[in-house]
Amino acid sequence: MQGKYIGSLTAMRGIAAVWVMLFHIDVSLFYRDMGALISRDATGILSKGYLWVDFFFLLSGFIIAHVYAEGMTRAGKGRAVADYLWARVARVYPLHLFCLGLVVLIALTYPLLLPDVRDGSWKTFMAWKAIPSNLLMTHAMNQHVYLSWDIVSWSIGAEWWTYVATLPLLIFWVRIPGWAAGLAAAVAFACLAGLVAALPDKILDITFNWGFFRCLFEFVIGMALWKAWRADAMKWVGHDGVLGLLVVGVAAAFHFKTFGPYGDLMLVPLLALLVLGLAHNRGGAQAVLNTGPLQYIGRISYSLYLVHGVAFSAFWFLMPWAKAHLGVPTEAGRWAYAALFIGLVVAVSHLTYTHVERPARLFLLSLRRERPHGIV
Repeated sequence: MQGKYIGSLTAMRGIAAVWVMLFHIDVSLFYRDMGALISRDATGILSKGYLWVDFFFLLSGFIIAHVYAEGMTRAGKGRAVADYLWARVARVYPLHLFCLGLVVLIALTYPLLLPDVRDGSWKTFMAWKAIPSNLLMTHAMNQHVYLSWDIVSWSIGAEWWTYVATLPLLIFWVRIPGWAAGLAAAVAFACLAGLVAALPDKILDITFNWGFFRCLFEFVIGMALWKAWRADAMKWVGHDGVLGLLVVGVAAAFHFKTFGPYGDLMLVPLLALLVLGLAHNRGGAQAVLNTGPLQYIGRISYSLYLVHGVAFSAFWFLMPWAKAHLGVPTEAGRWAYAALFIGLVVAVSHLTYTHVERPARLFLLSLRRERPHGIV
């Protein structure tokens, strides 16, 4: 077991955020009839990118338990609970609110500059009646039949309410025996499978409808992974060779689109083992993931995630105009668009991390005289 900061997980959070961004770049091209970055018939390496959100949920459960569970066992539980909830508000809400404001600005200015941008998708992505649920972060609880505003922020709302829902578990998590944590993880996975079975598409791309439950079940699995890590269980998963096999398995599952209906569920155990293995690893994987660029991407990953949702909206409504004036892009043109999108998002994310996300978080934490924790 390592110390409080686990650099490998910070870096992987950044890699996952970039992969989700590539997924949405591909979505914007494909559903605007401008082709795809990589043929969807040939591989699911990008089209299945939504599954990295499941990695986020597993990782969040692990990290929240890692940072807060032991503190919940000490005296002054009421203070610990209040500090925990305030710390989570400070972590997720300021940037969420800022990015929501940016998309509102797009909604107010685009029609003035390009009146024709308001197509059918405008009515859902820019649905004013969804503003209250976005502000309350309840937009992954089947309140609407569409994604809205910063389209990736449904997962932030799902996480916030998962923090609240799992508080009773978190308070007693250290005292719960390992077998009980394993049972909780098994029940959570069974519930996740039931959720997938209950929905028509039989995949894990569950967002505005029941995204909260997708997050909740995987978060509990992540908490159980922390119990295993804390007990030094399954340390063999952290060997470089085993991690290499896991990466190959994950890549194969993406490439082959996880073998049809219910196949997405196969990724959850693989991604869970990846989290546990990276937490245990002290070899080559740790050395690579602790390099400066990957640590930087991990540090700004929350900004990358929310800002790329804003960029999606900004580009999505310009694409019909671009297609009409410039034609359908070539393969080189599509990759040039991807490079522009990524470069813009990284640059803006650096600014939002430096001038919005981190200062707002530190200010709010200072109101309770609490220092920021680890890599959360």
